Amino acid sequence: GDERNVTDSILEGLEYKTLTAKLDYLQHKLTVIDYSLKEDRVIIDRRLAYQEAISEGILAVMKRMSNNLVDLTGAINQLRSISNNCTTPPQKHQWNQTITEQKGNYHECYMPQVIHVSREDQLKDSSGLTVSRAVLVRSCKEEPSKRTGKYWIKPTEHDEPFLGYCEQTSFGGGWLVFQYRFNGSVDFNRDWVAYRNGFGSVDGEFWLGLERIHRITAAQIHELLVELKDFSGKYKYARYSVFKIGSEVEQYSLKMLGVYAGTAGDSL
Repeated sequence: GDERNVTDSILEGLEYKTLTAKLDYLQHKLTVIDYSLKEDRVIIDRRLAYQEAISEGILAVMKRMSNNLVDLTGAINQLRSISNNCTTPPQKHQWNQTITEQKGNYHECYMPQVIHVSREDQLKDSSGLTVSRAVLVRSCKEEPSKRTGKYWIKPTEHDEPFLGYCEQTSFGGGWLVFQYRFNGSVDFNRDWVAYRNGFGSVDGEFWLGLERIHRITAAQIHELLVELKDFSGKYKYARYSVFKIGSEVEQYSLKMLGVYAGTAGDSL
């Protein structure tokens, strides 16, 4: 009987140890699972925060795009309105009017921009019109008829003559026009060579060329006059008492600019 009791006690002890070992193992597994769940939660929270930031960024971009679309639509409608009210642009044979007259007649459709170099001019004739070269003038100021129009100009004895447009009505006359824009018929998005040599025609929109402007302003003292007129006919101007630009080696940089006077603001 005693042996049986001892055997039962041993078995009970073994069962207890086995049960305890199993409980310890389960506790360890639960600890590992709990740690893994916490790590997964941290990763999920980070991903959710990242997704929220992306969503907010997308919404901000969409809002900006919507605002830009509204602005673009308004600009298109304004251009359509202007286009519907446009006056037919002048033909070539009508362009012998003064610059002032042209701006007055066509401001409903176009935004003219006229920039003058005082007392001189430049650009070759690309219109095919016959212009006598018998009479050459050193500058628009020295042109004897004092009539606005096209003249062959030879600033110095070392320069080749070029066909320029003299404005003889604004601010006492004697101004050489070196840029004229009013209807967008000429593309001004050009490269360095084009801006150096000039482009367009004195019978329409044109740019005289930086090399000519440099040689003219280097020969003697000049003034600068900028005239602007918007679609509604509002006129502004800026006048500078001295104007000179450098050579091509100096990248035609602005060398001299005198005292400002006018209504357009001193933006130079």
